[in-house]
Amino acid sequence: MKLTAHDIARTIDASALKIDTTHGDFLDLVAACRKYDFGCAFIWQSYSEDLAKALKGSSTEFGTSLAFPSGQEVTANKVWQAKYFMDLGADQIDMVMNVGFLKSGFHDRVRDDILAVREATRGFSLKVIIEAMLLSDEQIVEASEIVRDCGCDYVKSGTGFSSSPTTLHHVALMKKTVGDRCKVKAAGGVRDVDTLVAMYALGVDRFGIGLSSAIKIMQQAEAVPGGIEVPDLDRNAYAEPVPQAAGKESGY
Repeated sequence: MKLTAHDIARTIDASALKIDTTHGDFLDLVAACRKYDFGCAFIWQSYSEDLAKALKGSSTEFGTSLAFPSGQEVTANKVWQAKYFMDLGADQIDMVMNVGFLKSGFHDRVRDDILAVREATRGFSLKVIIEAMLLSDEQIVEASEIVRDCGCDYVKSGTGFSSSPTTLHHVALMKKTVGDRCKVKAAGGVRDVDTLVAMYALGVDRFGIGLSSAIKIMQQAEAVPGGIEVPDLDRNAYAEPVPQAAGKESGY
């Protein structure tokens, strides 16, 4: 199986989410979406109304993130944000799990938080960011199970704000956990086409990628006119536990 440059573009949720995102960055995001036909675009909430208008007439969807990037806002605020952005025309809604609650063992509180947003977003695509690079393998499984059992559309690996990247191990473990009951989105550290295609081979359907990396990936993909071969990778092998360095909690 091969992926063409257009196939790859449709899997990419391009974003402009730097702390100092400017209006120029917004314009660059819109221009890139129209040039490459990305699947979706994300930007800070303050630019969301502008982005929704700018994407009209294109095939790039308008996405938004709730409680981004910490996830530690109150549930009522996440629900309000969801309703506000649905009214604004959002096609894709990502929310950040309260990772601190998960790591504290407050699974019921994590579940209730997600279920409240899931109920408010019925009929819309909902992804839940678990920040896998901050979790042990056991916690990645627990988080993915909660997202899956809450009826969400995707479990997403990260915000891109952690210092460590999403790895092949992370996404393989997430996919193994959720199976076909929900999809997997990788975000945080996907900066070249080889990594994207390898993650695709392990079951990732969408990729959250910063704009500069998204453009770089498209340039790499377009340099292979016949398409890029998807490797035959053993998902179970990549999902196997990886020994941790002493004192570290990340699951790779």
